[in-house]
Amino acid sequence: MRGNVHAKLAWALGTAAVLGGIAYFAYWVDQSWPWQHFRSVEHGVFYRSAQLEEDELVRCIEGYRIKTVINLRSEVERGRGGDWYGGEKRAIARTGIRHVDVPLPEGHPPTPAQIEQLLAVMDDPASRPVLIHCEKGTIRSAAVEGLWRREYLGETGDEAYARVETWGRDLQADYPGIADFIRNYVSRAQRAR
Repeated sequence: MRGNVHAKLAWALGTAAVLGGIAYFAYWVDQSWPWQHFRSVEHGVFYRSAQLEEDELVRCIEGYRIKTVINLRSEVERGRGGDWYGGEKRAIARTGIRHVDVPLPEGHPPTPAQIEQLLAVMDDPASRPVLIHCEKGTIRSAAVEGLWRREYLGETGDEAYARVETWGRDLQADYPGIADFIRNYVSRAQRAR
């Protein structure tokens, strides 16, 4: 009987270890694969990520057939963290795709003029698939994912807010302007009613 208890305990511990390993692997994939904070919001149409290194960006462009990269980082950030902007421009030149800068201040949603600029790019089928990125791929890109969800997927504010990936960041607590933007943005279709 004692051996039976030990066998059951060993089985339970082994199962817990396997499940823990699977959970960690799923977390790692979500955070890091194929690149940091990469997300397919609408496969074949709209992707987002953190800042990619030059070769990573080339692989992403080629692998996902990206036609436009929208950089949400500001000019102030260009001197921070090495020559990321030069690498991005070289990757764009190597692949011959469109590059658009829509610099959003860190932690702030797009302005009305920036919304128009983003929509002009995203409305154009020749611009798709689109990859948007900011530095970490969690906050500013979440705002633009929310814009996409509201404008192109027809989601309500609450639906878009619930589905926007933030990798554990609390938009409402830490970035209420972005949370409010996602929830309260009124799409063109809604305005036309």
